[in-house]
Amino acid sequence: MNEAVWSQGATGVREKAGSWSRTLGISLRPWSGQAPWSLLLRGGIQCAVSIAILVLSIRLTGAVEASAAAAEEGMLRNLAIFMAIAAAVTALLGAARAVVGLLDLAPRRTVSGTVASLEKRKFLDFLPRIAQRYIFERGPNGIDRRRERLEVVLHTPDGLQQWTVRKPSIRRQLSRGAHVRLTVTPLAGYVAEVYHQPGAAPPFP
Repeated sequence: MNEAVWSQGATGVREKAGSWSRTLGISLRPWSGQAPWSLLLRGGIQCAVSIAILVLSIRLTGAVEASAAAAEEGMLRNLAIFMAIAAAVTALLGAARAVVGLLDLAPRRTVSGTVASLEKRKFLDFLPRIAQRYIFERGPNGIDRRRERLEVVLHTPDGLQQWTVRKPSIRRQLSRGAHVRLTVTPLAGYVAEVYHQPGAAPPFP
């Protein structure tokens, strides 16, 4: 009984979170839609570069204390401390990215459903166009720096679910109303494969 109630509660929270993220035009998944090998590679490079900068900043602090004049010592030390903190934070983010990629390597799941929508999304793209231009466009050329992503939403037996699609070959296989089975990773939601199910009945009225 308790397990059933807990399962229903978790499903309700997941559906509400998914609904809000679709409305806002965002994804709640870390590094949404990125392939595991890409996460591992980029995370490893980010960690390596950040650690190198961290070591350099620590050495810079020692060099400042040994040779800098009193007037310059405080400024250079603050610069070195700022570099060290920034490098440490960046290294942690790189490590987290690599861990997500590592965990996404093996366990993949399949989800069947009907494509409800296939749209390019941006943060807060539900707002009127004039409001988006006022909030996000900057500079004399009105450049909008929001990242655009392709979002596929599936009607499944468990409700609406969405993923970010990055591979061009996957994009070409998806269309609204198609009955498909997706192979996806659990954390980043990388869509690895699409199987069409032409004879499948839609899981919704």
